[in-house]
Amino acid sequence: MRIKRAFRMLRYPAFPLTLMLLALLVPAAARAQSQATTGVIEGIVYDQSNAVVVGATVSVKNKETGFERTATTDDNGRFRAVLLPLGTYTLEVQKQGFAKVVRESIELTVGQTLNFNLTLQPAGATESVTVTSEAPIVETTRAEQSTLVDKRSVENLPINGRDFVGFIKLAPTVSIVQGPDGAEITINGQKGIQNNISVDGSDANNPFFGEQRGGQRPAFTFNLDAVQEVVVTSGGGTAEFGRSSGGFVNVITKSGTNELRGSAHIYGKSDALSGTPSHGGTTFEPDFSQTQFGFTLGGPLKRDRAFFFIAYDQQGYDEVKQKSLPTGTAFDSLRAWMDTAYGGALLGDFG
Repeated sequence: MRIKRAFRMLRYPAFPLTLMLLALLVPAAARAQSQATTGVIEGIVYDQSNAVVVGATVSVKNKETGFERTATTDDNGRFRAVLLPLGTYTLEVQKQGFAKVVRESIELTVGQTLNFNLTLQPAGATESVTVTSEAPIVETTRAEQSTLVDKRSVENLPINGRDFVGFIKLAPTVSIVQGPDGAEITINGQKGIQNNISVDGSDANNPFFGEQRGGQRPAFTFNLDAVQEVVVTSGGGTAEFGRSSGGFVNVITKSGTNELRGSAHIYGKSDALSGTPSHGGTTFEPDFSQTQFGFTLGGPLKRDRAFFFIAYDQQGYDEVKQKSLPTGTAFDSLRAWMDTAYGGALLGDFG
């Protein structure tokens, strides 16, 4: 009976209508989330009399990858280029009878909407007008309270462990507290489980504890040289920042460009630089040695078309808390039990 009813539903006109509505709703949701990893360049084009220019051709081009998007001004002289990958752009405006206007070195960051009012001069007075642009100090189009840690800061600020989580503390109302088993991000006093951490728009939360991955055990991070920028939204987030009553953290990683480039790093901490403490006549020998190394490499597979980017990071350290154990009946008994318990699975683990 259930199978027959299902086939009857397929014949109802409402069924294809439902499918059409779902098809429309899915792209809408995708568009809402997409601004978490991209940016927008928009504006209005005027002529020398301050009247809007209709039908002007506007192109925005990424200087590093050759990505280009073209738009045409509408009846109100407006243009809007959406879903732009982050990077440095050149903006060109052309219209027959007018000199070309070029805006260079436009830095577009994640979730940013840059608005430009451009004025075209009559042709003949000059062939083109080139202006070097700077990002606005205040973004009137951004409703949420957010803090951007840009590419320059990520590359130059020192950070313990080369973990991007350390940059999150640069935002107001953000701090690190001691969770059940490790460090936990708190935003506006909320618990870590109330935050939403994403990398390039994808979920990067700990699936068990609920807060940032690597906050509780086991530790987790990736090559800091692969991070382009970090955005912390601590209040006023729109629907695209869902799932978080505390705050939203979005990490954007780098991608390959038309130029082959890479990096390498190695850091070490030797146990020889650590002292040997003693207490009550007992000498303790904790091991503090630690190493961290990695590399990145990116470039073009096909210029202006396809790119690759590889990042690797590895950390090595010992967690021996105590090498020379104190003597005593209780210690000897515990060690003997651990060496034989569970079929010898804990052999040598004491200390």
